[in-house]
Amino acid sequence: MNSVNTICVIDDDMIYQFAIKLTIRQMGLAQNVITFSNGELARDFFLENLFSEELLPDLILLDINMPIMDGWGFLDWFSENQNKLPRSIPVFMVSSSIDYRDIEKAKSYPSVVEYLSKPLTEGNLSGILSGL
Repeated sequence: MNSVNTICVIDDDMIYQFAIKLTIRQMGLAQNVITFSNGELARDFFLENLFSEELLPDLILLDINMPIMDGWGFLDWFSENQNKLPRSIPVFMVSSSIDYRDIEKAKSYPSVVEYLSKPLTEGNLSGILSGL
């Protein structure tokens, strides 16, 4: 099974953050898991580390509905600034929303690889890593 150095989870649900972090570690999918409870905190991290390739994640698991800056706001910023990053970072939307408009909107962002429904399973996570 593939593994990466760092996975970034952007989600305001602390229980989900804990569970996904635990699952990622138990499966040996990543050395590090960094979490942010909204898009603004994640954006600030990326801004501070634009030129620190070793600190940037290998992939992002992004929720839609969050306070302060939601997933769409983060994706808008990320799309505008992705060319400043030292490498491409794939985004996987992970949401409890099954609204087809959300799914279609996510597909309109080139950085979004896939739209997945919560909760993520071990199979989902294995699939994400095997596709990288």
